[in-house]
Amino acid sequence: MNAKEILLLFLVCVSTRCFSQWEVSLGAGVSIPVTGYGEIVETGAVIFNLTGQYRFKSGLAVGARTQYARFSKDKNPDDDFHGAKISVAPVIFNAEYELNNKGNLRPYVAGGIGISFFSVSYNSSATSIDDKQINNVSFSMMPLIGLRYKVNDHLFPYLETGFMLIADGPPPGFPLSDKLTGYNFVAAGVLYRF
Repeated sequence: MNAKEILLLFLVCVSTRCFSQWEVSLGAGVSIPVTGYGEIVETGAVIFNLTGQYRFKSGLAVGARTQYARFSKDKNPDDDFHGAKISVAPVIFNAEYELNNKGNLRPYVAGGIGISFFSVSYNSSATSIDDKQINNVSFSMMPLIGLRYKVNDHLFPYLETGFMLIADGPPPGFPLSDKLTGYNFVAAGVLYRF
């Protein structure tokens, strides 16, 4: 190819508007611990809620989602877990369906499975600082619902809520350690569709 052909190809590529269905979203919110986690720590924060997925014309999207939730306030000073702090980082492979993919308001439902990395740190008594830590990985599930608003062809602010369910339950010694645990979250953010 000579220089003119390369320049022509470059100008065509730059000036052509591309319609791709890849999308990414970023948000933050609150997390409310349930069952075993709910007995040990108080409401925390979803520090980030990140999704990358491919959307089909039917409204179905498949991709991956990750969050980082932090619970840093001990709920019960009289239990065996003094100054408890919990961090949960799930990596979920999900499928999502947008119910009204032609309108401005777009409700959606999603579900996925994956793994969660979690870390629990605490002291064994109120007067000691012995910093005990439990780290583990567990099978996880995440059902959620949400609502997006179409600002333009690319920007979609959203509000969503769902459950991050950890199958192995909380660590041994936690209340309700034989039950499924995790947290409920409410997150707001912005989705960008390429």
